[in-house]
Amino acid sequence: MRIHAVTVTFALSTASLLFATACTPGGGPDKVVAGAASDFMIVRSLRVEGTQEEIGQQLGRIASKNHGVDKLEGEGAPTTARLDWLKANWPEQYRRSQGLARLWKVSGSDGKTDTTELPYDMGFAPACSTVFYPGSSVKNGHAMLSRNYDFSLATYAELTGRKAKPGQRAMTADPYVIESRPKDGYASLYVCAYDLLAGCIDGINEKGVAVALLADDMAESHVPTTGPGLTEVTLTRFVLDRCASAKEARKLLESAAYHYSFVPCHYMVCDASGDSFIWEISPDLKQRWMVPGEGKPQIVTNHRVSKYGTAKLPDGNSFDRFRRLQQEIAKKGGLLTPDEVRETNLCVAVPPVAAQAATLWHSVYDLKERTLKVSFFLGREDGKDRRTPYLEFRLAER
Repeated sequence: MRIHAVTVTFALSTASLLFATACTPGGGPDKVVAGAASDFMIVRSLRVEGTQEEIGQQLGRIASKNHGVDKLEGEGAPTTARLDWLKANWPEQYRRSQGLARLWKVSGSDGKTDTTELPYDMGFAPACSTVFYPGSSVKNGHAMLSRNYDFSLATYAELTGRKAKPGQRAMTADPYVIESRPKDGYASLYVCAYDLLAGCIDGINEKGVAVALLADDMAESHVPTTGPGLTEVTLTRFVLDRCASAKEARKLLESAAYHYSFVPCHYMVCDASGDSFIWEISPDLKQRWMVPGEGKPQIVTNHRVSKYGTAKLPDGNSFDRFRRLQQEIAKKGGLLTPDEVRETNLCVAVPPVAAQAATLWHSVYDLKERTLKVSFFLGREDGKDRRTPYLEFRLAER
């Protein structure tokens, strides 16, 4: 996206600015918490629990009921290779895929049916602004993650130069807030889009580890790659499933197999202790970097920090937003209040004049309290964004 950073006021009620609206993901069926057929977006919350296999089955039923997702044709050996990699490196996701296989009454390793994902509304290409605040920079002492998820309002077909089918939903018109509580793994709370089985755009787990993905718009190449292992929207879920700290995530991501299927991405990884790093990989997948936060507020937008650094940045959308966030944080001076943490990201939100894009959600995670406060985009009227109040979700203690 090429939208310059400007000051934006979201069309929110006073109650929403005070985080007055709260809802808790319920057990059992999914429920609509915001939006309707007349809005751009329908937001659902969902609580899944049981074994990983049972969770895979539950997500498969939801994908079928809400999005018409049925058995996915596999790709022969590559599909089998993905399952083999999951079994050896990400057993939680492997077991979920086996639950999906049982739901579909197929062999999960026959190479004919892909049980490793549940894509819906097709596609993926984010552009975002994210800041991690260690507890030492926030007045209440709580580490916090604040992120804008900025993206196109188009369908996947339109974005890839194809003709959209009548009634086709926009790529990000159906996000979920999912609370996953497996008997055999870490509980997590995350915003999901594009892939119900393994997708996570941002989230937190019961250990206070939080993650967020962002596109690397300045990458030297945007040619998709293939292979087993993690992809854009699954690396985040992988970290939530497997890691109890940012330190563990560093070790895990040193060598985890990774490729991107649509656009190069990089990631913010942080934890409740205040530790954080930005994980980046070159488009040819040959080099990896982990940029430490060093106990200070850490910013990431849509350029590779390992390449461009944080000072004397050139002009351009991603660089402009990065600088603006630096300036706003510096203006506050000293410790920020939780409200200031939230408000800071509003200065780099997509402005309403950008007819083809929007800040689809702004999420704020409190890593100590294990909470998510998030406002979703519903549409535009009279030159203003219509947004939900900040809905509050909590990852309940076991």
